[in-house]
Amino acid sequence: MKQLTKALLKRLSRAARPYLQSSGLLQVSGVYNHSAMVWQPGAEKILVLAPHMDDETIGCGGTLALHAQRGAQIAVVFLTDGRNGSSEVNTLYGEERERKQRELIELRTTEARAALQRLGVNRMICLDAEDGALDRCDWAAGQLRDVLLKHRPDIVYLPFYLEEHPDHRAASRVLLDAAEGTSLQFQCMGYEVWTPLFPNCLVRIDSTVETKKQALQEYRSQLKQCDYLHASIGLNAHRSAGLLNPPGFQGGYAEAFYATPLSQYREQFTAYRNHR
Repeated sequence: MKQLTKALLKRLSRAARPYLQSSGLLQVSGVYNHSAMVWQPGAEKILVLAPHMDDETIGCGGTLALHAQRGAQIAVVFLTDGRNGSSEVNTLYGEERERKQRELIELRTTEARAALQRLGVNRMICLDAEDGALDRCDWAAGQLRDVLLKHRPDIVYLPFYLEEHPDHRAASRVLLDAAEGTSLQFQCMGYEVWTPLFPNCLVRIDSTVETKKQALQEYRSQLKQCDYLHASIGLNAHRSAGLLNPPGFQGGYAEAFYATPLSQYREQFTAYRNHR
């Protein structure tokens, strides 16, 4: 299994190089063995898949803010509804449990809308699959297909398929099922939430990291359970080591991605899933 993963990662780092070089990549980082390039987000048509409300901000919030500043059309699709996103739910039963789940859905939706406004995103779509059960949802791909055909994005951001959380992994399967049989051609940008990836693309977010922090702070109910803000900004600080900073430069933040065209993402995801 480890040998397969290493082989896939080597292939991942090579696959997107031609596209990235032709799409405004500015630098190549020696820290990541010449495999991670620094990209400037622009005014592309963007679709973001977030299994949970906050994944989009943790994984690519700074990048989305840059897209928004440059006039991009951005839609964020929340795949699950957040109903099971509190440990308190597990202690409840019957009508009391259902009431608490309805409250959570409303609260998380309100927080998500406020977070997206901070990032400059004004298009929010909720598919409302059950939180924690995305891998068993048989209708999400059909709904996402309608969204894809309507928006026809240039780039789709989604959690990379090596993410450990099952809902995060399932997002790739939902996207690929949704795009199956269509003429859609877009770039997949796999982002990291809980599982650091080996990136082939970095985005400098120094100018938008404060916006990202403000967006994450809108998820007050989530921050009560875990300091996601500290963890995600810490990862962004670590990723800045891959940037080609001038001598004496201190600080800096970056978001990391694995970027590849849809067809290659499908091929690699299928190979990985068949050998797990």
